[in-house]
Amino acid sequence: MKKSMTYQALWTWRKPLFMLLCMIVLSVPQSVRAAEVPLELPPGFRATLFAADNIAPSVQCMTTDSQGRIVVSGPGYIHTLIDADHDGIAESFEVFANGPASGAQGLCFDGSKLYSVGEDGIMLYVDEDRDGKADGEAELIYRCRTGGEHFAHAIRKGPDGWFYLIQGNETGIDETLIDNASSPIRKPDAGLLLRFSPNFSEIQVLADGYRNAYDFDFNYIGDLFAYDSDGERDISLPWYRPTRVFNTVSGMNHGWVSRSWKRPNYFLEMCPTLVEAGRGSPTGVVSYQHRQFPEEFRNTLFVLDWTYGRVIAVKMKRQGASWVAQSRDFAKGISPYGFAPTDAVVGADGALYVSAGGRGTQGSVFRITYENADGSDQTIVQKVLPPIERVLQADQPLEAWSRARWEPLTKAIGEEAFLRAALDRERSVPERLRAIEVLTEKFQGPDVDFMKSMERETDRELRARTAWSYGRSDSGKPDLLTLQPYLNDESPAVVRSALEGLTTCAAETLVGFENDVAKCLGHEDHVVRFLAVRVATRMTDGSFRAVGDVARTSGWPESILMAWAFVDRGYVGHPYGWHDIGTAALSRLDDPQLQLNAVLLIQHSFGGFGDSPAHSGVFDGYMPRLPLNQEPTQLADLQQAIENLYPTGNATLDWELGRLTAMLTADSPVLLEKILQNVTDKSEPVSDLH
Repeated sequence: MKKSMTYQALWTWRKPLFMLLCMIVLSVPQSVRAAEVPLELPPGFRATLFAADNIAPSVQCMTTDSQGRIVVSGPGYIHTLIDADHDGIAESFEVFANGPASGAQGLCFDGSKLYSVGEDGIMLYVDEDRDGKADGEAELIYRCRTGGEHFAHAIRKGPDGWFYLIQGNETGIDETLIDNASSPIRKPDAGLLLRFSPNFSEIQVLADGYRNAYDFDFNYIGDLFAYDSDGERDISLPWYRPTRVFNTVSGMNHGWVSRSWKRPNYFLEMCPTLVEAGRGSPTGVVSYQHRQFPEEFRNTLFVLDWTYGRVIAVKMKRQGASWVAQSRDFAKGISPYGFAPTDAVVGADGALYVSAGGRGTQGSVFRITYENADGSDQTIVQKVLPPIERVLQADQPLEAWSRARWEPLTKAIGEEAFLRAALDRERSVPERLRAIEVLTEKFQGPDVDFMKSMERETDRELRARTAWSYGRSDSGKPDLLTLQPYLNDESPAVVRSALEGLTTCAAETLVGFENDVAKCLGHEDHVVRFLAVRVATRMTDGSFRAVGDVARTSGWPESILMAWAFVDRGYVGHPYGWHDIGTAALSRLDDPQLQLNAVLLIQHSFGGFGDSPAHSGVFDGYMPRLPLNQEPTQLADLQQAIENLYPTGNATLDWELGRLTAMLTADSPVLLEKILQNVTDKSEPVSDLH
């Protein structure tokens, strides 16, 4: 009783004090606690100022270190931002490095190492004591052009443990700088996606044709997505292409050739376009794989537009070998508040951090959270889980702070445990996918028994990830019997993954795959079809002829694509591609899609479009890059085929037939009259110019 009375007495005088303290806290200005930022967000979300211009001036690039701290760069600095009391506001910073002079365009931590894209290329800093400051001068790892707005940009460590670097269209990398036979693309054009082995001794060009994509990221299944820029000077002209979100596929293209020529989405070599987002200046890209946001935003791709001050949310759904997507504005500045987003990362707390700055504008870092979250600390939840669960359920598993948590556990857990986890049908699909990725990066990848077991797996994503893992682990020497079931899988996503692995293989290792590749040339999915073209192009002469024999007896779809591969093997201008296959297909077929493919083949056979000293840039999308020194009678056959076919009533096909007519500089009054009939009082100016 005495003890109880003591508590009561204490409460008697503490209660007024407690109420007074509450009033004081509630009266603290919002700017002192966590300044609200005037951003337009979906209901339930809140944006606050994490770091102001005084510690994060004109931020160009941002990442997280292994401790989860936000690290930013602008002209002349790399800063580690310090939120010592974990209140969501950075009070100070450590100078990680005084450079690069123009600011880093890409940052990626790997443990104590920081890879920075700036100065002479990819620069390596080391921070062994993890104090947020580099221990010494940077070491040059890979030389490339940096600092310019169309040079090298973002760098990330992928789910295979390799490093990926995206570059704009002015980096100057061409076939003379690519000496790796395993590179899926050997004659790159424009902006590139490069892949480096963990020690940077091996380099591959995965994809090309970007104009100026600043950033990219991997979704939870491991697919890669980039947001590329438009040709803003050419808006309202026939060759204008808007900003586009691409699903980047190994060996495929993103469309940019020259200022006045960007390929449309339907061209055969094009990576799938998920979103066309109009005018803009693409900057950061990040895939949200945390739990702080509501479930509907998990696995959402966020892409940033600097020009119009917006963060776009892209929600994807699997379709065939790629995806379809819907997009909406997630965050926008509210007038007159300026918002120039440059980069985005997901922090260890699950918040979306968005930096702003660039071109001398005021810098800042914003922190976006969901207000109605349950408040549970996922870090604490993760720590009480068994080690293997902490690995398989890790949030943002490719981020440096997440890797610092799960990577040290893998060795003690061991390969066998991850093999069992990947095969365990009681586990969720995301956990099993992560087990496959861990096996790929940290161990030797799948063995033959594992491959045989997974080919019977009911979930297509697990089969696809298994095929991907095999391609990233087989040292370029695929076994036909092991991979064949995946090449003949019912799911285009699985076949795609199997073919992507073959795009890095040497010609002699592809002997035996002829029938499977030929079958893929006639696949219903365009990604699968074009990957088969890429694989066929790599084959030995004997294997290539064998694929061609099968293709010619299979039908026109296969024959057209095999002729494309023939051109890619060095036979630009050869009549087999444009006349024997292309013109013949136009004359005999009535399927609009196959006719379009034939037109695109003919254009490709003539060397395609683009800049040339022979014509003004305004004609890049209409005049051939190379002289048409073809047999006149064969050119007459082609002209006659176009005259007989045009117009078809199919808008896309007619558009490309018109382009092909210009390419031929056809002297045809018949075609001229037909084309000019499209120019009327009601026709669109863009189509009139075309």
